[in-house]
Amino acid sequence: MLKFGVGFILISILCGGCDNNTKFKSPKRIELIDTLQLTVISDSLMQRGQRLFKDKCAQCHTMEFKNSGPDISDILANRKPEWVVNFLLNKEEMLQRDSIAIRTRVKYNEDCGTKITTKNEALEILEYLRIYQLWLHEFNVK
Repeated sequence: MLKFGVGFILISILCGGCDNNTKFKSPKRIELIDTLQLTVISDSLMQRGQRLFKDKCAQCHTMEFKNSGPDISDILANRKPEWVVNFLLNKEEMLQRDSIAIRTRVKYNEDCGTKITTKNEALEILEYLRIYQLWLHEFNVK
């Protein structure tokens, strides 16, 4: 009887008085972006995005060369800009729920360690990817 009482008290303390209706909160996530209104590429945004890419992404994602991560030089030819921004902002959730992200993770056998914390950072990297894709297609057409 004493063991039962001690166990009940221990569970009550650990649970903090929770009941069966208590819901565990999921990790904080940034709201998903449904649509983006893309305009003419901004040189200043692109330059900030290029620096961010170099600092946070280029260790794994080199453009057009094999590295530890996938080649993303032409990612916008295959993915919508909204997908790219949502991946940058909600990487953990996308790696659990998005079939494309899951397949890529399996193929490369590692998770993206980049931490993009603001929508502005994600949009700046997107701007760099946009200009890079234009340059890539222009270069390959000639």
